[in-house]
Amino acid sequence: MPYVPLHVHTHYSLMDGVATPEEYVNRAVDLGMPALAITDHGTLSGHRELHRVAKAKGIKPILGIEGYITADRKDKRAKKDRTEPLDLNYFHIVLLAKNKEGLENLNKINEIAWTEGFNSKPRFDFETLEKYKKGIIVLSACQSGLVAKAIEVGEYAVAKKHIEWFKETFADDFYIEVMPHNPTEINKALCELANSFNVKIVATPDCHHSTTDQKIIQEFMLILNTHAKLSKNVSYEKSKRFKDMMERFDYLYGKDRIMSFRSFDIHLLSYDEIKNAMEKQGIVDESMFSNSIEIANKVTDYDIQEGLSLLPVQYKNPDSQVAELAFAALEEKRLNSNWLGNDIYEQRLDEELYVIREKKFAPYFLVVRNMINWAKKEGIMVGPGRGSSAGSLLCYLLGITEIDPIEHDLLFSRFINAERNDFPDIDTDIQDSRREEVKDYLVRQYRHVASIATFLQFKDKGVVRDVARALDIPLTDVNKVLKLVDTWEEYCFSKNTEWFREKYPEVEIYGEQLRGRIRGTGIHAAGIVTSKEPIFRYAPLETRSSPGSDERIPVVAVDMEEAEKIGLIKIDALGLKTLSVVKDCLDTIEDRTGNKIDLLTIDIDDKNVYNMLSDGYTKGVFQCEATPYTNLLVKMRVNNLSELAASNALVRPGAMNTIGKDYVARKHGRQNIEYIHSAMKDFTEETYGCILYQEQVMQACKVLGGMTDSEADMVRKIIGKKKNAREFDVFKDKFVKNASAFITPNAALDLWHDFEAHAGYSFNKSHAVAYSTLSFWTAWLKYYYPLEFMYSLLKNEKDKDTRTEYLIEAKRMNIPVRLPHINDSETDFKIEGKGIRFGLSAIKWISNTIAERYIAARPFKSYKEVEEFTFTKGNGVNSRALQAMNLVGALTFPDNPPNQEQIKENLYEYLNLPEFKMPIPQHYYAYINDIEEYEEKGAFILMGMVKAIKRGKGWSRVEILDKTGSVGIFDEENTMIETGKTFLVLVNDNRIVSYVAVDDIGSSKDPLIKFLNYKMLPYKENEHFVISFKQRTTKTGKKMGSLTLADASRGLHAVTVFPTAFPKAYMNVEAGNVYKFSFGKTKDGLVIMEDVINDNNSR
Repeated sequence: MPYVPLHVHTHYSLMDGVATPEEYVNRAVDLGMPALAITDHGTLSGHRELHRVAKAKGIKPILGIEGYITADRKDKRAKKDRTEPLDLNYFHIVLLAKNKEGLENLNKINEIAWTEGFNSKPRFDFETLEKYKKGIIVLSACQSGLVAKAIEVGEYAVAKKHIEWFKETFADDFYIEVMPHNPTEINKALCELANSFNVKIVATPDCHHSTTDQKIIQEFMLILNTHAKLSKNVSYEKSKRFKDMMERFDYLYGKDRIMSFRSFDIHLLSYDEIKNAMEKQGIVDESMFSNSIEIANKVTDYDIQEGLSLLPVQYKNPDSQVAELAFAALEEKRLNSNWLGNDIYEQRLDEELYVIREKKFAPYFLVVRNMINWAKKEGIMVGPGRGSSAGSLLCYLLGITEIDPIEHDLLFSRFINAERNDFPDIDTDIQDSRREEVKDYLVRQYRHVASIATFLQFKDKGVVRDVARALDIPLTDVNKVLKLVDTWEEYCFSKNTEWFREKYPEVEIYGEQLRGRIRGTGIHAAGIVTSKEPIFRYAPLETRSSPGSDERIPVVAVDMEEAEKIGLIKIDALGLKTLSVVKDCLDTIEDRTGNKIDLLTIDIDDKNVYNMLSDGYTKGVFQCEATPYTNLLVKMRVNNLSELAASNALVRPGAMNTIGKDYVARKHGRQNIEYIHSAMKDFTEETYGCILYQEQVMQACKVLGGMTDSEADMVRKIIGKKKNAREFDVFKDKFVKNASAFITPNAALDLWHDFEAHAGYSFNKSHAVAYSTLSFWTAWLKYYYPLEFMYSLLKNEKDKDTRTEYLIEAKRMNIPVRLPHINDSETDFKIEGKGIRFGLSAIKWISNTIAERYIAARPFKSYKEVEEFTFTKGNGVNSRALQAMNLVGALTFPDNPPNQEQIKENLYEYLNLPEFKMPIPQHYYAYINDIEEYEEKGAFILMGMVKAIKRGKGWSRVEILDKTGSVGIFDEENTMIETGKTFLVLVNDNRIVSYVAVDDIGSSKDPLIKFLNYKMLPYKENEHFVISFKQRTTKTGKKMGSLTLADASRGLHAVTVFPTAFPKAYMNVEAGNVYKFSFGKTKDGLVIMEDVINDNNSR
């Protein structure tokens, strides 16, 4: 006879379940089961997915949860404060929804568990369960359940008390649960108690994976989740002698590790499997299986719906309201500006309004407009636009974006496809320091508001690293291979990874099985949903820790795609730190100068600003300051917003090494500009004939492929997401056929293949233009108001390393940076005269609270007064803060004069402020390179402070910074370089070959110092001074080396010594002497030593 599995954990039971809902359904169908339950730990996130798949496969879905019950959900005592055996934080319990009312009550119970009872787990209590009991079936759960745990500790009276309560509360909808992997004595005691209270028993499989072949990846998850510790003296190589993976895990982590599923059968058991397992325990009772059928028969349809109309505000005539607002804004702009042609705008607006009216999207536009208008009225900075909504003229006219789509040739069809019925995405950036105010506004306006959950998966580089970690594969090899790839597909098929895949084949085998499974949850960075009714009626509500806060905030516990299917209204409001910087900068400018700057009216073609960016001065400029982007701007020499937008797209992974090279070459006249067909010139001319944007792919599909706007947008989506392969072929055939009227069929096919290749790097032009506008704003402020801009950057930057970079930039810009003083500093940075003064809270060990307490008590007249205040009880400050201030000169008074040497030594440790004025001979500076001049190939002498050292097996990476920037350079694993100190460093092809602490220069005998001390070089034109000869051993055991040489004009040269020439160098060359060499070059330009001429006149 069949039975129904009623205790099933999917991968939504984070790291405690492997199988997807679909995998369980497929297994249940194969076994002929009529129904299947889902009972994930503390979450209902998988309900809709299981419901959808089960219905499609013709079996009944039973929606439930294995929840956490406690005596009092408000009792938040820690584990250490609970000493009695049954005084636990929670017990397990299984709840199943019988019908629509039961599902709504289950959602409510779960919401209360997360919002009121969370204490390491989402807990509800008996009061909550009784209040929302209608439509709920209760199972007593596993060995961690209330009844089983009481039996385990011998408290039978407690077990009976619980059974009595559940029977009285739920009558015939309470069942006692037995399962094969419970200890026999527990199962038998449960059966006896069930019989004595006339409660039915039900056998459940307690599944954690669907089939036996998932047991190994379940163990992988368990090892990763429990952070299992490796046994002593084990290794991957030694583990390979065990052919069975479970035996390998036993070897690596010990058979007695804290947790293992090795001896448990926790897959979805067939009827015969579960029946035989129970009979082995001496439990023979067909009713425990027939009762599972009885429970399934109690479950009726849940009436789960999609595409609901849940817009929280009902407008009487939203279409008319939107049209009136748009045309009024159009008329205002017509009066105040010189537009290209009014008919173009009116025609475009009519087209957009028609689509929005047909799709009934107007209310959504009004909701977003109202939110943005409210934010602007409250003085909250809103970004110029984000994503594809910047391609909408209606969004521009309603004030949702600040981007004119016609001026920038942006497509509305990239934003809204006429064939889609879900609400469009209007993404909005809000200054991050006030984003919560916007969310509070939405709560006040619409009441039912939540953030959106995200589900983190095993994927790409991460899954390679996870499998490798579990198998103890050497980290050096893992790091080496992951430098070569970004995606799982690249890992599996790249020739560059072939050596690793052959050496460690298990990574691909088990990585493929883990890939796509859930490993954690988070909060969508921007997404907020709202509804006209309580959200729990339609979707589960949970809480998550708010980033940077101890507060837990409500989230709808489904992903964005599922939330949209339900009909919840999604509003994307992303907190963006750059907008906080811009707002603070504008406010500071107005306070200091009286100038109220409107960024919408500044000259967007200002050459000074573009020249600054093209010269590489990008620190603090939105998106541009990363090294790859800066380097691209220097290569491109951007002249206008169109080119800046192109750079925003080109800097993406994959683009610069493909289409980017052609773009830059054509821009600078090094390559002819060619168009695939003259018909494409109109929309590719600004990108020099290159197809860079997704919109250009769409336009090519329309112009050459004869497609509609909707079809072109479908092609973009299919290419980008690699979905709907059959539908893709239909579009491909249509494109090739129609494009062949313009170009040859082979050329059409090649162009289509180019579109496919674009999936890796083609970019949304609307987004590129919007974000480049924000980049320009920040660059403009930096150029014209450097003091206010750098102050605002420092004020908003909490990352100490990034703040150090900004302090270096301020020094480069000749902005004085003043050290903190207890009587002059505020809590945070402040502008003082023409410079910036450190805030007290920037000092190590001083929090905002401590800083505010000192500030409230000032002015102090002497060090003694500060000391007395510090040691007076109840003032809330401490001696560590006193010491920290003193070490950086913040307590300078007549009775405590500054110790300049002490201050200099502690600037970086306590303020992250490097000191670059070093006591070295002045002429050294002529031969020391700034870090901004450094390149990975060649020889360089650098001087800077060591900010950090990262170590791996066989290597270290030393991060050095000077007044122009910072760089990471490789050294030996056991380098003697120390953080916080300043060094002179000799670098050869991105490897440190010699170094001297600046404090040791006077006593150093290092050849580097000998070279620098020469004011006149005592050797001839054809001779070279050997600054360093660094030897190393190849993987095959052969000796080779690196020579760093200086010629007679002090030019530095990096020279490689191959094994064939190594004996000559080893026998004849010593660093610090002068030699004649003969050199050669390899095909790729590498300079190599061929011979050394030792004429016994070495100096």
